Amino acid sequence: MLKVQKQIEDTGPPARLLADRLTAGAGEIVCQFKESLEGVSSPLISTGELWEEARQHARLVIQECCEALRDSTEPAVTGANAALSLSVGLSTRGPLQSVHPADTLRSSGLLFQICLQYLVSATSGLPPEQSSACLGRAVAALNHSLATCLQVSAAGYDAYLLKKVEENATGHRNQLARDLHDHLGQSLALAYRRLDLHDQAMAERHPAEPRERHLQHVREALDEATGYTRGLISELRVRTGVAHLAEALQDYTEAHQSPGVRVHVEVNGDESWIPAGHSEELFLVLREFLRNSLTHAQPRTVALEVDVAPHRVDCFAHDDGDGFDPSAVRAGGPGHGTGLLSMRERVQALGGTLHLTSAPGVGTGMRLSLPLPESDTAPGRRP
Repeated sequence: MLKVQKQIEDTGPPARLLADRLTAGAGEIVCQFKESLEGVSSPLISTGELWEEARQHARLVIQECCEALRDSTEPAVTGANAALSLSVGLSTRGPLQSVHPADTLRSSGLLFQICLQYLVSATSGLPPEQSSACLGRAVAALNHSLATCLQVSAAGYDAYLLKKVEENATGHRNQLARDLHDHLGQSLALAYRRLDLHDQAMAERHPAEPRERHLQHVREALDEATGYTRGLISELRVRTGVAHLAEALQDYTEAHQSPGVRVHVEVNGDESWIPAGHSEELFLVLREFLRNSLTHAQPRTVALEVDVAPHRVDCFAHDDGDGFDPSAVRAGGPGHGTGLLSMRERVQALGGTLHLTSAPGVGTGMRLSLPLPESDTAPGRRP
């Protein structure tokens, strides 16, 4: 049981005397409250920011209890209670909103027990009938304050869950948009590109064999688009993975490459150091750069280098094509810059960085750095 730090001489009513004693012991109560939270490993002390909010709430609870003891009219809502509602309401829109109601309830129970022990000790020396009346009034005020904390905290946690649901739904929508663009969109873009090359070959009276090859690529691209669409309809995700990054990039450039355009793709290092999920996402990002260069930039040369190390992947790419104004792409509205946005989102989701530089008439450059997770198989890593 807590000790009353000092006896307060007071000529007022016993309830006011108890309020003065409780005010004097607020610091001791808060210290005991923190020790109790540490004893149950409460998340309220997991960070300094969370504990500061919990400490302020505990002091407001004590303050409201003291005001209720001093006010003989016993108002339903005291000034301290209004401050408590506002303080809890604001803080549960911040760090505290992620605290589960079960943890809030447990902390409220601990604070109630500590305050009750102190109140019982503080009423010592009062006549029994006065002691019971003051104690009952104090407990009622204490219960009212803690109930306010629980109600407002529960509302804050509900808002937190709704926000998480919205963020999750938005994330799924963004993922679907990226996948539609990078899978279905790419297949259709390849089909259109091959049709353009077929028409060009027809106009230039090329032999039948290369024209047929273009049409075969069109069929393959449409088959891929159809297969992916069926997967979406059946709520299946098509994730074939990338077995060999260098081969996949080379195959893509050969399918998109126009006559007279030189494309150099080089992958250095051991691709087995790249996890399968990272390899596929990396391929989609690099393929998007190649697609933009070969389809829109009209370059003479495109160069792409990928350096794979045990802990990271670094990519450097450049084309000498038309280039573009990055600010104009950002302001272009819906349908403009979707591929660039997809590239950034995929890299950021893996903890990497992506830098694009471009200007009209000077081509486009890309610098990509991607950290790799720890692996027992990579040389130089701890087992």
